Amino acid sequence: MTNSSDQSYFKTAEYIDPGLPEYADNPLIAALSPINSVNDVVEMLNKRPKFDDKEINLKGHVRVHAISRLTRDFFVPQTTHLVLEQKFSQLIRKSYLGRNPKTATFKRKLNQMRSIIQNQDLTSYVHSESNSNASSMAISGISGAGKSTATNKILNNYDKVIYHPEYQLLQVPWIKIDCPYEGSLSEFCESFFIALDKRLNTRYRDKYTAGRPTIGKMIADVADLCLIHAIGLIVVDEFQHMNLAKSGGEKKMINFLVTLVNVVEVSIVLIGTPTALRLFSNEFRQARRASGEGSIVWDKMAFDESWDDFLLELFQYQWLESHTELDEAFTHILYELSQGIPDIAVKLFCLAQARAILLAKSPDEECLTTGLFNDVFEEEFSIVKPMLDALRTNDKKALEACKDIVIPKIESGLLNGFDHLKAMPLKIPKRIETGDSLQNDVVNNAISTLISMGVTEDIVRPLVQDCIASNPEVSLIDIIHQATSSFTTTSTANIKKGPKKISKSTSNKVKEMDWGQLSQSDLRKVYSSKSGTMYEALKENGHIYPIKQFLAG
Repeated sequence: MTNSSDQSYFKTAEYIDPGLPEYADNPLIAALSPINSVNDVVEMLNKRPKFDDKEINLKGHVRVHAISRLTRDFFVPQTTHLVLEQKFSQLIRKSYLGRNPKTATFKRKLNQMRSIIQNQDLTSYVHSESNSNASSMAISGISGAGKSTATNKILNNYDKVIYHPEYQLLQVPWIKIDCPYEGSLSEFCESFFIALDKRLNTRYRDKYTAGRPTIGKMIADVADLCLIHAIGLIVVDEFQHMNLAKSGGEKKMINFLVTLVNVVEVSIVLIGTPTALRLFSNEFRQARRASGEGSIVWDKMAFDESWDDFLLELFQYQWLESHTELDEAFTHILYELSQGIPDIAVKLFCLAQARAILLAKSPDEECLTTGLFNDVFEEEFSIVKPMLDALRTNDKKALEACKDIVIPKIESGLLNGFDHLKAMPLKIPKRIETGDSLQNDVVNNAISTLISMGVTEDIVRPLVQDCIASNPEVSLIDIIHQATSSFTTTSTANIKKGPKKISKSTSNKVKEMDWGQLSQSDLRKVYSSKSGTMYEALKENGHIYPIKQFLAG
């Protein structure tokens, strides 16, 4: 029943007692892993990154690599995950109830179904009465909620291929297809061939796509392969990417999938955003004449004990010199920013740690703060703000408009985090180090005082540095006096150079065509006379402070 010449690549079937009479004595079910208990599922899905306290002593650029483990190896099972595992377990096993290779009727039924697929109009069987045991369901939810991650973890608990020597059969318990973006039904079929080729080391794609086959022929070939390789479950991920118009409309896609369920007896799971699945899943259920295993709406995490438990686990993994304990403020700010979407919360937590390592000037400063989370979120997650705002206000129309939003990929960014973060530092005052602790305090106190007086930091810093360079023994009072004096001198010089001051009431009435007649110190005059950029004109007329001179000093 298989064209593969070498079966040594695959696991040989080991049969166990499934524990139920309807599953008993069926090799396709008996070869599957045992049915999991709730505790089994929790243990199976639970995942934590490697963490060693000694790594906190590593250099910052090395620790950023360690932080990225969270994006790969941190997973806390929720109730929804347990429900999903139970549904998948039933869907796979139910699809095999009518396909038992030990029975005398199996081969006859197999040939009958293949004859229907190859020679008949498959659409005529969509609404016919069917005794198929296979079923279907839809999983819908916003991007980043964890649909695909949880699905992959659950499916990988099952063997990908099982070889049955007695029946010369390669069983594929499940296969997952990622819909091609703006893909058609023919492109979907091609994706199926590619996925099966990777699983079985075959060349079905070359065989079944050569010579521009019709879509009907490709559909028949997909169905035929599902029978040949005893596929139990097909998971169609990112269904919102399907272009139903290019596929001949919703009806054609529905007919194809329902044929797999009714005729071939393969269970189907559709995963996508609510917009893509809302109407489609309704029609799919009607065509099946049953609700199947129902649908799962994958919502954000609720702001309750489960969110607290999630963060308690997450906060254990800090590669910072100053560990931060989870408190109510962090619990609220992280939920407000992420809206209970685990993917965003974890990535925000990672980036905040990387930013803290970059900016800290002492071990005490290397810690997490609510302000840090806010700033990192504003800079890194602006692309998902429309979706999060819609979640915050429960605006369903706005959520539907966000169907193409993709959660930012942080993993690669973390590895190059230092280069990225240097371009966008947080607004945290930086200390000047002169080599003398007493002098350090004088200089930094002067900077803080002048900033509090309303002078911007980019002007204050070179002024203070110039004062300390000219006189290392200068006092705090002298620095303040010299800095303020420089402003007074500059202002007085500008007033003496210019003509008689134009009153506010008069200047406001000057028409734009007359701006060229104003004094040289008037910005409107500068604007009307500029030949290049406004910055160049301001610099030429002495309105830009000569920072470089002080930096050079």
